[in-house]
Amino acid sequence: MKREIEGIVFDIDGCVARGKKAIPGVPDTLDELRRRGIRFTFLTNDNQYTIATWVERLAAMGIPASANEVLTSAVIAASVTRELYAERKILAFGNTGLIEALQNQELTLLGAEQANQAEVVVVGKDPTFDQNKLNLACQAIWNGAEFIATNYDPKVPTANGFAPATGPMVKAIAYATSKEPLVTGKPSHWSGEMAMKILGVPPERGAVAGDRLPQDIAMGKQAGLFTILVLTGGTSAEEAATAPLELTPDLILPDINHLIDWMN
Repeated sequence: MKREIEGIVFDIDGCVARGKKAIPGVPDTLDELRRRGIRFTFLTNDNQYTIATWVERLAAMGIPASANEVLTSAVIAASVTRELYAERKILAFGNTGLIEALQNQELTLLGAEQANQAEVVVVGKDPTFDQNKLNLACQAIWNGAEFIATNYDPKVPTANGFAPATGPMVKAIAYATSKEPLVTGKPSHWSGEMAMKILGVPPERGAVAGDRLPQDIAMGKQAGLFTILVLTGGTSAEEAATAPLELTPDLILPDINHLIDWMN
């Protein structure tokens, strides 16, 4: 049974784009959705890039978006860190997107030379992550620091296949310390709640579209959204067909471009 959809949360990598290129036809599809008055936001588990950079990247793909239509796992992690540990000293590992998001929340960030003062370790994808940073993170956690991760994704779709994502770095710290992180990005309830706040529609009128069962579909079900799996990224048709009930999408499409026909 179809639902009346007024707003859609779109994943980016593997759903509307692969790497720096839009999936063919997607810009026109999104234009048509806007013409029909359907609201949407872009929610990515990427945490390396700032919101401003994502707006530029999307525009370069032919997908116009405003800053308040884009949400990253870095922004979610920073918001949750502020909510839970506003007065704590933060040791962060990540790229510009995560550091800027934490700074925007006016949190106290430590440098590597102050790592022994850390009360919370926040980890995103750090392009310079090495043995020294692994040691700093582990020492802080062994000394009692809390552990937050933007996401646990193992890989991310690129124009030529896949690349390692944030998960391998997070897993290295978790394995060494025997402490699992609080994961704030998809599929956490924080990600769904923040995305729905941006959309401004009730869950029963909302949908999420993405390429990964454990992230996009799981988040959508937790948020009470209609869930749409597209087969242009990290999930095959065979994997979708054998998914457990809690990860079974409401709709499976070859790509986002088939959404218009389904809505008609």
